[in-house]
Amino acid sequence: MQTESSDHPIKDKLQHSFESGKESVASCCDTIRRESSQLCDNASDGIRRNPIASVVGAAFAGAAICYLLLESRHEPSFRERYVSTPLSNAGHNVNDSLHSLFGSLKFW
Repeated sequence: MQTESSDHPIKDKLQHSFESGKESVASCCDTIRRESSQLCDNASDGIRRNPIASVVGAAFAGAAICYLLLESRHEPSFRERYVSTPLSNAGHNVNDSLHSLFGSLKFW
């Protein structure tokens, strides 16, 4: 029969591990808070020193994101899907085949 005193070393180790992990997480969170605060301060200073460049940069970044979002939603039309693309692919395939055939028949 086990007594409660034999469980104490394991309980103590677990408690110590928990406390150590808790301190590590708290330290990490404090570091992240300090660094992010410093980053925000630096960004604010940069924006105050160069307001026009900041606005232009933000406009270009917004335009690029908007373009990427809208471009990814483009669905090919019926003509693109079933006429233009297959004909273009067939033309490239025929051209490649003829070029290969001509290259193999060329003996001079």
